[in-house]
Amino acid sequence: MAKSILTRQQKLFRMESVCPFDANNVSLDEAMAKLFIYLRTGGRKIATTSKPFYLADDQAVPETLIDIVLGERPQNFQGVTDAQRKELLSAWVGSHFAIMTKSRKLGEQRITGMRPLHFAIIKLFNPRVRSQDRYLSDFFYNALKDDPALASNPDSLFKQFFGVCVRPFGNTDFQVDEAEIANLATSGGIDIELLFLLRLLEPFEADTFGLKKDERAASFSFLCPEQIALLRQDLQLLFLYKGKIPRRELINYMMTLLAFHAALYFFQVVRITNYMVQNGKLPPPRGADPKPGEPRSNAPFKLDFFCDLTGGHDAKVKEMAERRYTEHFKEVESYFHSAYLMKKLEEFALSGYITKDQREMKGKDYVALLLGLLKHKDLEGFFAKSISDIQANARDDETGEDDPTIQRIIDIGAERKQSKLHTYVDILCHFQHSQLRDQHRKLISSLCGFEQDRGFLTGVGRGRAKRRYALGNELLEVLLQLAVLRKRASDQKWHSREIEIGEFVHWLQERYGLLIDKYGDDVPEDEQTNRALATNYEHLKTRLRQLGFFTALSDASNSQVIRPRFPIVEEEPVLTAAGL
Repeated sequence: MAKSILTRQQKLFRMESVCPFDANNVSLDEAMAKLFIYLRTGGRKIATTSKPFYLADDQAVPETLIDIVLGERPQNFQGVTDAQRKELLSAWVGSHFAIMTKSRKLGEQRITGMRPLHFAIIKLFNPRVRSQDRYLSDFFYNALKDDPALASNPDSLFKQFFGVCVRPFGNTDFQVDEAEIANLATSGGIDIELLFLLRLLEPFEADTFGLKKDERAASFSFLCPEQIALLRQDLQLLFLYKGKIPRRELINYMMTLLAFHAALYFFQVVRITNYMVQNGKLPPPRGADPKPGEPRSNAPFKLDFFCDLTGGHDAKVKEMAERRYTEHFKEVESYFHSAYLMKKLEEFALSGYITKDQREMKGKDYVALLLGLLKHKDLEGFFAKSISDIQANARDDETGEDDPTIQRIIDIGAERKQSKLHTYVDILCHFQHSQLRDQHRKLISSLCGFEQDRGFLTGVGRGRAKRRYALGNELLEVLLQLAVLRKRASDQKWHSREIEIGEFVHWLQERYGLLIDKYGDDVPEDEQTNRALATNYEHLKTRLRQLGFFTALSDASNSQVIRPRFPIVEEEPVLTAAGL
């Protein structure tokens, strides 16, 4: 077995105060399910289960689940007595309600949890499954937990929507509220899918949460609070469509929006981290907070995702979108060094250079404290020893010779007259670069929804096939439904309206950095580029027309309007969330 040059401690990369989620494949369904647990328990984790259904791999299948439910609550499923009807229900559970994963032992699909359709799905949360959450649930929970409109109030938007027809019971459980079901059934406010899910989960009890210190959601402040504020705004705006967009579709919209904002946050963190390591200070926000729905973001950096709307059919547009992704991934590779440097600077700080109270600091304040240690007199000696430790571990046992690669990195650092901290990080990045690159490609794929309708990243083929930014239909729909919202001057209530396509394109660019007819403010445009941008703009019109949003009454720009698929008309009373 080959000798490992770096220890586990030396390889540690993730730093909560920089980027709270881990780099790897992420399960958005699992992250949302854990978020529901955190919102129910105040940030506690369900770490164990005693459910026989999950204790044996061959039991966790839809057929067994249906048998349990029919045995416990036959009155809720009258008429389901023959094998054919049971088979139909089992198939529906597997395709629409359960998270199905291939079992390594059995090689067959098994239930590993329930899709995040309602708070009650925590009744069948399975903590025994290897997590692919990557702390994304912790990220969402910290973003939402103190927002009264979204999460912290008893009548918050999340609790109203995802807690409908149940009431809290005990510390973690829910009980079905029969009176509310009857009331909503009379008014047509409950659909068959939600009713089936509630009856399916009714026989089960949620497991109790853990009390250990490591069985709590991480608590942190954000390096880019401006992006988090934009996420909260957009979620509140999306909740205005409650009762107007079908429930399952609105849930899909929410998950699309949450993943989209997590991706935007990551790319902001990449630029912020690179900036602060290079400049020794944090970048300032760009102006005041934007108003809800305003075509503006005040996050420190203006993002610039040029999206191919031609489906790869225009060679120039495709090449431009690929080039922009390549440029961004080079920034991510620079971030490897910057994030590693901050992680190792934190290790220096925690070795006795900050007080107990300073250790409790979070977010920007904590990062600024660490940056202040970059010129500490003990830094060189501390990391000279760290370099020496790696050299000793890599030394050939038989010849006693030092590793030539490490020595070359040390020599280059000396020639550049860089600090021992930078040289130490150069060594770590050399040995960890391939792994970090692979992990971050997976993270970006997950957050950006690679090859998915909810995403903005695509690329045909595998391996070295080039990736490029695009716009999936579902993401396009979600953003359009947000773009058409405006507040009425008469009563400060929200309604939807028709907007010109140029206004929508400008809104995407200024609020999120999604570029359609521009490549960037400082990019010179030649004739070929201008033609490509015009082609991309026309393909956006075609996409919107295919989706049923776009109407062109004439060639005049003010007659080319986008109509929302789900309108909120002037006369309708609509929900107004606090803060909007």
